[in-house]
Amino acid sequence: MKRLFSSLAFVLALVAATPAFAQKSGGVRIEFQGPGGHSFGAYGRVSALHAAARTMILLQKALPAGSYQITNLTGGNSVNAIASDGLIELKLTARTAKAYDALVAAVTKAATDGADEENAFRGVKAGDLTAGAPATVRAKVTPF
Repeated sequence: MKRLFSSLAFVLALVAATPAFAQKSGGVRIEFQGPGGHSFGAYGRVSALHAAARTMILLQKALPAGSYQITNLTGGNSVNAIASDGLIELKLTARTAKAYDALVAAVTKAATDGADEENAFRGVKAGDLTAGAPATVRAKVTPF
């Protein structure tokens, strides 16, 4: 009987440790917006899709393995165009609501840093304009 209880306790501990039984999970959408343009006439402009790619690298470094799944990465308008938009969608999984909020904060920081890195790489500063529109890539994070 004692062995049965030990085995049962082991199985329950194992099940509780799996991500499928996490306390909190949800989706996060990261949207990037930039000026875009044709690659011939607007060479050197910031790319919203490049900012999304930079963010993906930062997410891999910032989030613990198994705490996220990338469900969508898309952007751009056509061939030979600098992307004016980019989108990343993630599913986050955490044991507690507090840990989930920490993941969302890390995603928000990675998105902001990814956009900032793309802007810095292209030498664009806040307030710069391209044809009257903001010349920077901007990131918006929305939990859903």
